[in-house]
Amino acid sequence: MVDERTSSHSPAAGFVHEALIYRDEAEFDAAMQGFLHAAAAAGEPVLFALPAGHLERVRDRMAGNDVPARFEDAERVGRNPNRLLPMIEEWVSSHDGRARVVSEVVWPGRTEAEAAEALRHEALLNRVLADSGATVMSPFDGEQLDDAVLAGAEMTHPTVLEAGRRRASTSYRDPESMRFAELWPLPPAPGQASEYLLDGSLADLRHAVAEDPALESLPIDRRRDLVFAVNEVATNAVRHGDGECVTRIWHERDEVVTEVSSSTAIDDMMAGCRRPAPEALHGRGLWVINELCDLVEMRTDGAETTLRLHLSEH
Repeated sequence: MVDERTSSHSPAAGFVHEALIYRDEAEFDAAMQGFLHAAAAAGEPVLFALPAGHLERVRDRMAGNDVPARFEDAERVGRNPNRLLPMIEEWVSSHDGRARVVSEVVWPGRTEAEAAEALRHEALLNRVLADSGATVMSPFDGEQLDDAVLAGAEMTHPTVLEAGRRRASTSYRDPESMRFAELWPLPPAPGQASEYLLDGSLADLRHAVAEDPALESLPIDRRRDLVFAVNEVATNAVRHGDGECVTRIWHERDEVVTEVSSSTAIDDMMAGCRRPAPEALHGRGLWVINELCDLVEMRTDGAETTLRLHLSEH
């Protein structure tokens, strides 16, 4: 075992993805101190994507530190975790040498749906950055997060730092072997959800969605965003599936949730999570949907795909 308070943990090569399980702010601060010490010693820049409170703590401790750093409010840029992955990938690829990231994507108060997508994001990082020279630390509040989230942290990180000591995760799984639809299944839509069947007319579907009573709580521009997003998903069903899909809409807490299910097969687990190249002719629809929605849940089993889109009233 290695004590993080005295170890710089700065590997010479290879991708490092570590879960920090902290029990109090003192443990969080000690881990950040060790991480920054290693970054300074190696001359490696750091991207911090943290909730506001932790972001300010790190900023305060960075005073007088000459480590190149970028600060992002995770509650804003990572509300939809799918938006974080391209930001992290672009940060790492923009540096010639090794780069570092501290990214806290699951914090107390996250819904179960948000936490599941955040863990999916953590799994996908292992694929996206596998060949990079990046060191990524992902903090998790071991006191306030539930056991299912902490088990997910172990499953999606090869190493774990807990109580000042580093260990290999005994339950880590390669992202290629993970079946997200089985690990984090979507709960059934509520019985009061509206339901619309696409029977060939995208215009009729757009009109039905726009007129659904659940959308009345959304600002007019957000209603347009939702109609556009549903149209993009339904268009994929027409182009790449059998032309049929079922759309369900309901109200959940302070959100409007829309689910679109079709027989369209999406084999690429990275679909919608990477910025399309300027010359790309396809693949923009899911990317745009992730940019528009506050949360996007995607589950596919090779025969059917369900996308669940969340838009907040606020």
